[in-house]
Amino acid sequence: MIGRVIKGIGGFYFVHDGNTAVMGKARGSLKRNKELIYVGDIVDFEIDENDCDNECVINKVIERRNFLTRPPVSNLDMLVVVFSLKDPAVNYPVIDKLLAGCELKGITPVICITKKDLVSADELDAAMEIYHGVYPAVSVNGNTGEGLDELRKLISGRNVALAGPSGVGKSTITNCLHGDPEENAEVPAATGTISDKTGRGRHTTRHVEIFALDDGTYLYDTPGFTSLDMPEMETVDVRELFPEMRRLAGECRYRDCIHINEPDCAVKAAVEEGTIHSSRYDSYLQMIEEVKKWKKL
Repeated sequence: MIGRVIKGIGGFYFVHDGNTAVMGKARGSLKRNKELIYVGDIVDFEIDENDCDNECVINKVIERRNFLTRPPVSNLDMLVVVFSLKDPAVNYPVIDKLLAGCELKGITPVICITKKDLVSADELDAAMEIYHGVYPAVSVNGNTGEGLDELRKLISGRNVALAGPSGVGKSTITNCLHGDPEENAEVPAATGTISDKTGRGRHTTRHVEIFALDDGTYLYDTPGFTSLDMPEMETVDVRELFPEMRRLAGECRYRDCIHINEPDCAVKAAVEEGTIHSSRYDSYLQMIEEVKKWKKL
């Protein structure tokens, strides 16, 4: 049988076959080969007929489309990058590095701005404008549910996780997407508060688990993470991680233009014209500097 690993705790795995979940362990050959099993893995499994509790044995991990090591998840279609403009305030370079990581991993990003009730309409519009035409973006209020229907439409039928700083409301959104906790004994995520001392959120999710929603969406509930593993790369590679810059490929005077000091640069012209947001360009420059530092180590 084929199923998806939806949770793993202490060497036990829960496999969902599309209807129900069954607990089991990896076959000895997987353990001997030290083959890791990630939440999100598609696996070949069978029910252990000698076990009175009908537990299963995982025989094989089907080849993954992608995977992350922190948190250890696989086969993501989409990552909802969640941030607030206030309590806690947004750090755009951190958000843009998450988005760049999605580009690198082949994961579709969606922007989700929370706590829209804490800022003015102009502030919210200005933030949404940064990603206009680059990524799908929604704004939500987790307390009232405003904007959640739009988010549901974007993620429907996909394998999706939420990422972003602690305290921005990821667990609240997870609970809202999962449904009314009173109607389901498996409340997916505890919610936390903002630390008065640091102004940052407290982590509330302790392990990785997937919840199957009614519309075919697999919602990954993970411990909060704010970045994706980035490999060593060349400075010219960074420009490929910004879609608005990729679109201008070939329009610069120089093929190897990295959009900083070169003359007749289409990207710099677009920044000056406002068709590429200056915030995104600043994040790009910061990533370039990080790559230069990596290469010196």
